[in-house]
Amino acid sequence: MDIGKLILDGPILLNIKENGVATITINRPEVFNALNEETADAFNVALEEIEKRDDIKVIVWTGKGEALSGGGDIRMLKSLDKVSEARRIFERAYIQNKRFYDLPVPVIVAANGVIAGVATGRSLAADIIIASEKAKFAANFINIGLLPDGGTSYFLFKKLGHHRTAEILYNGKMLNAAECLELGIFNQVVSHADLYPTVYAMADKLAEGPSVALKYAKQILRSCANNDFAAIASMEAGGQVQCWSTHDFHEGVSAFLEKRKAKFKGC
Repeated sequence: MDIGKLILDGPILLNIKENGVATITINRPEVFNALNEETADAFNVALEEIEKRDDIKVIVWTGKGEALSGGGDIRMLKSLDKVSEARRIFERAYIQNKRFYDLPVPVIVAANGVIAGVATGRSLAADIIIASEKAKFAANFINIGLLPDGGTSYFLFKKLGHHRTAEILYNGKMLNAAECLELGIFNQVVSHADLYPTVYAMADKLAEGPSVALKYAKQILRSCANNDFAAIASMEAGGQVQCWSTHDFHEGVSAFLEKRKAKFKGC
């Protein structure tokens, strides 16, 4: 499958298609795409490349091999010998997941296998998770004597409430794909062979859409957790005014009236 031109190589791959779909791939399949410092550095470089461009419309995040990511590299964590080093590593995980959460365009996770540790928070920071039937979700920090990090507690609590989140986190429970779908952690579960065709069909469709409206929609959704009805309704009204002034609104209305497919330009 063509996922576009290779922009970055190494432990993190970044590919960008001409239609504005960017793919970030963790490329450490031999260790289930565990996240060490080199990988974190490379992930930041990929984010910097995406953030500086104005042609990125959708982002796909996935992993090479049998895992999206097994989480933080356990050997790296065990090798730390100072509290200051541990603090830097764990704070960096939070900062990077927050940066991922703040990306202004739609982000789709292609969950090709295990999602564990800090990768659980990062996947939940995305907008949509489409999973292979082989995918598993393991917020299992407690099994090695650690707490959930990277926002995992926040996202699971918002999605599942206290009691279900407590059951998962306190027991270090690994959820299979069907359980994640039932709980609403995954949006879709498809056969392993259909994962990437399904993901890129959605990504390509979104890339063809009215990108200004999509960005406002994401911005407002991100604001829903910490605002009341009046504040959100006001944001929606302001966003509507901005979208009304775009080419895409007028094209969309014309296409609707003329019973044809709209040709959006993202402006």
